[in-house]
Amino acid sequence: MNTTALRQRFLEQAGRFFAAVMLLTRVPVGAFYQHRAAFSAGSVMYFPLVGFFIGLAGAGAALLGLSFLPAPVAIVLSMLATVAITGAFHEDGLADAADGLLGGNDVARRLEIMKDSRLGTFGALALWFSLTAKLLLLVEVARGGGMWLAGALVVAHTLARASCVALLGWLPYVRASGSKSSPFAAAVAPSRLGSALIFPLVVASLLPGGRGLVCVLVGAALTFGVGAYFKKQIGGVTGDCLGAANQIVELGCYLVLAAQYHTT
Repeated sequence: MNTTALRQRFLEQAGRFFAAVMLLTRVPVGAFYQHRAAFSAGSVMYFPLVGFFIGLAGAGAALLGLSFLPAPVAIVLSMLATVAITGAFHEDGLADAADGLLGGNDVARRLEIMKDSRLGTFGALALWFSLTAKLLLLVEVARGGGMWLAGALVVAHTLARASCVALLGWLPYVRASGSKSSPFAAAVAPSRLGSALIFPLVVASLLPGGRGLVCVLVGAALTFGVGAYFKKQIGGVTGDCLGAANQIVELGCYLVLAAQYHTT
């Protein structure tokens, strides 16, 4: 492969990465990104890498906070940092999915509710339980020390975005009209899905004592479980469903790690 071809390949992959950053975060990368449909579709392969950097930001905020604040306050600062970076993108998806999937009586109504930007009872409850559980679980993880907490944040955020890749490769994308067509179908074909999930496995393996492996297994189980539920309820996934899966897998990782730290 000549230099020109290598440069072109690098620019294509960089474009896909920056497209993923623009989709999943509020980080201003417009100066480095020129929109192309192929970049947007291929960006899904970089979701776990973006999650890794979000986790690093949360870990940095947590470690900084722990240096002069009680653990619960430091963790709140960490949560605030990740929410600020993502613009509460995934939390919003969780709330909308909860409202639609739990409040609708049929597929059309569920999709209609999810499209509505207003927050309903189920969405408010989902957000409250999710954020409260996240705080309590991370306080428990922090008992193992700041580096354990940092590792948990990085692994959980990476695996959470990996769940989105897996779901997009497995289920059709359902639009508000009820039609099923995934803008990411070609990008997450089976031949590419494995390569997209290698990075999250490597990151998880960095947690000692087999803890990362347990997170991977729990994350995979939760992804399969919520995916089966989405398929039953609406026949596939929407962006809100992906946000909900993201939050559920992240919480699952914290639950596993909190349980392990509590018993050691």
